[in-house]
Amino acid sequence: MEDRFSSSFFLKKSNYIYADYNATSLVSNSVRRSILEVLSKRILNPSSLHRKGQEIRKILQDARDVVYNIINVSSDKEVVFTSGATEANNIVMRGMRGFQYVVSAIEHPSILNSVYNPHIIPVDQEGIVDLLELEKILSKLKGNKVIVSVMMANNETGVVQPIKKIAEIAHKFGVICHTDAAQSVGKIKVNMEDLGVDLLTLSAHKFGGIAGGGVLVFNKNLIIEPIIVGGEQEKGLRGGTENIVAIVGLSAALQNIPDLLLKMDKIKKLRDQLESKLLSFVGDSIKIFGQNSKRLPNTSFICMPGVKSDIQLMYFDLNNIAVSSGSACSSNKKIEPSYVLLAMGATKEQAKCSIRISIGPQTKSQDIKRIADCWYSIYKKYSLGMCK
Repeated sequence: MEDRFSSSFFLKKSNYIYADYNATSLVSNSVRRSILEVLSKRILNPSSLHRKGQEIRKILQDARDVVYNIINVSSDKEVVFTSGATEANNIVMRGMRGFQYVVSAIEHPSILNSVYNPHIIPVDQEGIVDLLELEKILSKLKGNKVIVSVMMANNETGVVQPIKKIAEIAHKFGVICHTDAAQSVGKIKVNMEDLGVDLLTLSAHKFGGIAGGGVLVFNKNLIIEPIIVGGEQEKGLRGGTENIVAIVGLSAALQNIPDLLLKMDKIKKLRDQLESKLLSFVGDSIKIFGQNSKRLPNTSFICMPGVKSDIQLMYFDLNNIAVSSGSACSSNKKIEPSYVLLAMGATKEQAKCSIRISIGPQTKSQDIKRIADCWYSIYKKYSLGMCK
């Protein structure tokens, strides 16, 4: 049976258009049902030895098995539940001692801000990691313990990296490879065995689960120290009683992935339709970042010349449309130029005038028309000036 994504309170029976799926996806009905079902059982401690505790432990193990199956995790790897991809990324970057870190210039802040003085791999104007530069960096680091970390798809531009090739290069130099797949799961196929990486992280609320559930998958032969100490939960890597509610939601959301991937062709057509409309309105006056690269099918990061991001966001919001200026992880701060766009060679002016539109399963053709018309209204009203 096809699963539907439930409307949140502000979408229900309204004309509000949600186009910020990369910040968080809407919770699917099957996830909601699974969570309510486990709550009705009373949540007991899965570490308890009595029968009821062991029933919860089985739910935990079943969820772990779902991770193994859906993203094709081999038996030589461990699956550990976390509070999200941020914590999982922090474990990778802070729990493995004595390593040099090689990361791309466009990584999520949970990677870039987790270690001191990492080696940065540049990206080209389309947002793709420079593989020759990666090889040069690894060649200089020969004899050191090294971890390479490159996200599978960028949360702002949607640009997809050649992770399999990156893992091959890393292993050629005898180093470890990690990918943050938080934005990829549910939008493109994620097969850990095929990617060849040693560690992978993901986050439930990016594909229909609830916030508070994440996963770290890693080779069993890696020595990782916990950054949250306590009991011996989660293979001794994460102290504290497991968040069964979030984990059950994550498991249910993962089981929806095959159906979700079937919707991506339609979503890509809608995304392409949006970009075509905007280009027909103003031609080469706009820039769509990563347009010539492989991208997530739902994502557009678009520069409107002369109009700052915050003005665009307010205008969209006044017209009941939710978009963003980039990573939601910086939403409580003053809007700054996207470091992702700057790394891709965009000017500060372009980076200050760009918004991300990320659509999803609930997006309809009429929504695309409204988004495009609203964008063009902003352009006509404000774009005569210069972005200062």
